[in-house]
Amino acid sequence: MARTAETTETLVSWLNDAYGLEHNLIQVLEHRVKDVKGHPDMEAKIRQHLEQTRRHADLVKGCIESLGASTSSLKSGIGNVMGALQGRATEIAKDEMVKNALTDYASEQFEIASYRSLIAAAEALGENGIADICRQILRDEEDMAQWLNNHIPTVTREYLAQQATA
Repeated sequence: MARTAETTETLVSWLNDAYGLEHNLIQVLEHRVKDVKGHPDMEAKIRQHLEQTRRHADLVKGCIESLGASTSSLKSGIGNVMGALQGRATEIAKDEMVKNALTDYASEQFEIASYRSLIAAAEALGENGIADICRQILRDEEDMAQWLNNHIPTVTREYLAQQATA
């Protein structure tokens, strides 16, 4: 595929979307760490993914800068607002832990799809370094999605057990 200014701008725009998404998730995960106090396994995994997400944001920013562009303050600002809202959206729910796990799993699946698209775009434009970085991030997202997938039944059963004894 011929690389043009327009296709490069599109890749930058999509990378900025990913950058905004990572910033959104930083906000969400900061709230999740507080929400899972008393659940050491979940807390450790969420803290680990929070650090990965911060690293992902830095990596995506580097990809954007490698194309001679800068991050979109509008997109990352919107991401921060949405992250703050999403992080608080389930606070009033009695079944907050279950709803958080479901929401987090859906977010991971969206990230997986986004990074797969970015890999295809970067490869099509000959940006193999960007594709490699996106593959690295994709692996982290797939690992987190799998972990959530494995833990949703446990979180659900724990909530029901607590509810039965309340």
